[in-house]
Amino acid sequence: MGRKHCLFDIIVTIYIVIIGAAEAANLYGIALQCPLSKCDRVLYGAMAIGSVAVIALSVIIWHRNKDSYISKEYTAKSYVLLGLFLTVVVSQVLFLILGTKVYRTGDMTMETVKSFLQTDGIYRVNPLTGREYTAGIPSRIKILCLPTFYAVLCEAFGFNPQLLVWKVIPVVTLVFCYTAFICVAKALFAESVDKQLTFMIFVAVLMWIGSYMFAMDGFGLLFSGWRGVTIRNLVLVPYAVSLSLRKKYLHALLCALAEACVLWTFYGLGVCVVVIAGICIAQCAISYKNRKREATK
Repeated sequence: MGRKHCLFDIIVTIYIVIIGAAEAANLYGIALQCPLSKCDRVLYGAMAIGSVAVIALSVIIWHRNKDSYISKEYTAKSYVLLGLFLTVVVSQVLFLILGTKVYRTGDMTMETVKSFLQTDGIYRVNPLTGREYTAGIPSRIKILCLPTFYAVLCEAFGFNPQLLVWKVIPVVTLVFCYTAFICVAKALFAESVDKQLTFMIFVAVLMWIGSYMFAMDGFGLLFSGWRGVTIRNLVLVPYAVSLSLRKKYLHALLCALAEACVLWTFYGLGVCVVVIAGICIAQCAISYKNRKREATK
């Protein structure tokens, strides 16, 4: 089982850094009640600092073990498998870009983003009524950073909220979803590119199959990729699994922290923590059993 970091670790970790930066901007805006247009400074500053730190650490790791960043030699079969995987992924990207169906029922993200843009502030009015909050809102709602992140991007780059939330973000989520699953594949099949690609084809096809019904991961990926629960299930949890399999538990805890930023932890049951703890306990049990077996020989 592969235990080393790879190039895809850098990519997903930078994604987690972006979530952390969005949370910093969100808390900054809430604490100081400053205009939304000023939150972008905190967002970009935190993103820059975090990304530089991740890249610097990755360079150090790369110098220690260059082989972990270099793909194994591809065979003709590998290229066929890669082509099949990319075909499925491209079909899903086209579905997201050209499709018109999104799952809006019970989701307040779009309305919340629009209210942020209209008031140039964070949680100043109720997105349903358009009136100012009189009794306040729960802290568990305020700490969720995705509406602020989307609103800041719309403010800074002039995006139409519907285009950003319903088109751009789902494509980004899809890309990072498969990046996270590639890390799982490399952890499980470190010495076989063909097995890694076969695993990825299996995952991609399952996403298509699972898109037929609400609450399936495939449905979340292809119909509501902007939601925190989708990001948790398809980016943070797979990456936490990958890191835990490689016994990189401190790194895996970043996934748990990111989950708390995009999805209320208790509502989401703190899934990343449960996954990390479960794999850790299983590995300790296996290690104990192996040591006991060696001792009896």
